[in-house]
Amino acid sequence: MVKNKRPPTIEEVSSVDLSAIALPRDKVSECRFFLELATNEPDRSRFRWLMSAFLNSVYNYFEIKALSAHEAFQNPESGEYIKDGDTLKILRNYLKITQNKNNRSFVKTAGLTGPIETLYELRKQNTHHYPLTIMDTNGAPPQSYQFGVMPNNGIPALEFCRSVMSIINEIESKLN
Repeated sequence: MVKNKRPPTIEEVSSVDLSAIALPRDKVSECRFFLELATNEPDRSRFRWLMSAFLNSVYNYFEIKALSAHEAFQNPESGEYIKDGDTLKILRNYLKITQNKNNRSFVKTAGLTGPIETLYELRKQNTHHYPLTIMDTNGAPPQSYQFGVMPNNGIPALEFCRSVMSIINEIESKLN
């Protein structure tokens, strides 16, 4: 970890474009954005792309929350980071969180149970193995789209994503 030995100068602080810094809840808005677009997208390919973006934005939400909790406060004298134990406790109801001992600013998350575990598996497959698999169950798209390739064994995509969004909202309400 690189420690800043001196406080930033006035010139350094004043040269920062504060409008470029997203608000903390921006990732929640990003998740909602992709889910909202997908809710109205009948084209299966475009729906797949929006679902991929949603999965990645949710994953990023959890990664950023976990890292922020590990580096919540900085001791001005030592430069060491102090964890936000309350936030970590809430997140650990949904996630496995590990911090790299050699690189403290590297925090890794994994889904613990239920929809979050499924989300991490879908995202992993989509990111590392093959594009997202989306079946049409012969209903009215996009409501009829499901994750998977086995008829009668798919995961209703929008219903699943709404449940994940509900969990994010639950976490946010506990954190605020």
